[in-house]
Amino acid sequence: MSDINPSDLEHLAENMEKAEKSEKAMSMVSFKDLFTPAFMTTYTDFANFGELLVVGKFNVNSFEEFLALLGESFDEFLKKTTKFQGWEEMQSTAVAEYMKKENSKI
Repeated sequence: MSDINPSDLEHLAENMEKAEKSEKAMSMVSFKDLFTPAFMTTYTDFANFGELLVVGKFNVNSFEEFLALLGESFDEFLKKTTKFQGWEEMQSTAVAEYMKKENSKI
């Protein structure tokens, strides 16, 4: 006889379904969804992500160009103008806040 309660299995199935939905959502999240005006004004000196790039004199016209600018100078700029120590921390905070909002919708 199994010690697993049917309600435990239902709970596990629900959690797995939520995790799958979250994973699918994250693969399609845009910068605008992550770095909302609310996020930017809370954690940075800027109204939006575009303003951050303009003020920092980071010329970015594509995602590839953005990836190319990631490094020490971008991290230093973020350290001076945001509440973050660098890009990794800023990005992970944005993702965590996005996930919290999305999970509250489920």
